[in-house]
Amino acid sequence: MRKSLVAVLAALSLGLTGCAATSDYSSLSPVCGSASDSATVDKIQATGNFGSKPTVTFPAPLSSKTIVSHVLSKGSGPQFVGNQLIKFNYVALNAATGKAFSSTKYDGTDSVIQSFGPSQQIDFCKALAGVPEGSRVAVLIPASMAHKNQGDAAAGIGANDDVIFVMDIVKVYYPRSIGQVQPQVSGAPSIVRTVSGQPSVQIPGRPAPSKLELFTTIKSSNPQTVSMGDTVTLQYSGFLWKGGTQFDSSWANAPVQWKLTDTGFIKGFVKALTESRDGKAPHVGDEIMAIIPPGDGYGSTAQSSIPANSTLVFVIDILGTESTK
Repeated sequence: MRKSLVAVLAALSLGLTGCAATSDYSSLSPVCGSASDSATVDKIQATGNFGSKPTVTFPAPLSSKTIVSHVLSKGSGPQFVGNQLIKFNYVALNAATGKAFSSTKYDGTDSVIQSFGPSQQIDFCKALAGVPEGSRVAVLIPASMAHKNQGDAAAGIGANDDVIFVMDIVKVYYPRSIGQVQPQVSGAPSIVRTVSGQPSVQIPGRPAPSKLELFTTIKSSNPQTVSMGDTVTLQYSGFLWKGGTQFDSSWANAPVQWKLTDTGFIKGFVKALTESRDGKAPHVGDEIMAIIPPGDGYGSTAQSSIPANSTLVFVIDILGTESTK
């Protein structure tokens, strides 16, 4: 059963449809509504500290016609609002029998990183709406939603058996850059954003700059900064200065997670992630625009849809950063 449910999780689409720009994360509202808390899901108990594998007990069988959730212990981090990545550990159980059929190891080696948004088969977006990072939450999922009443005989899941997930929300990533939009700099490309935060650019009429230019276009109030060696979580779009054509974007799929190293990126991209905020490392929640001349880009070597000697424009949203030390 683990394989089939994890496959469902992996196949869930991002479905980005966010909200208008805001200056503070705490002002964001959930985009999926919220699941009800019921007397049924309140019967689920989990002992053990957050971050360690819990022992889950409840009076089986439990069932619900709709997805319901209950926060077992509340964290103090940013709240999940939808259309964003979260990292979590979990134990999954058959709600009809009480037997666990799947779990992560709770040692950091196999934590799930998944994006949840509206219109997904299992409506975790609604179940987790408003739940802060650092929380443990129980989710009771009806059979029609969990496995479309197909069951899984090998895992002992019957066609009408509901499923329970007890989840430790390890990290909530920003859905997009959130902060104060900075004034337009004369001669720099202007940025047009959709309601989800996806950018496009308008290139000015001046010649391409010969030196790297970095701008913080949205300045976050989050104090956490990016460090070399971190695993950074980003949304980004890349454009050619000549004609403004987009040649790459993560927004069409899902945010990317990369370890930031000197050799893992072109020089201009590394500098954007380490020097773009007044010559210092940017903050989580910042949006960065980098104008990268050929010498800090791909130089005289063509790259797929990037001609040789191209000046590039990247718009980068920093959604999170984690030390790998």
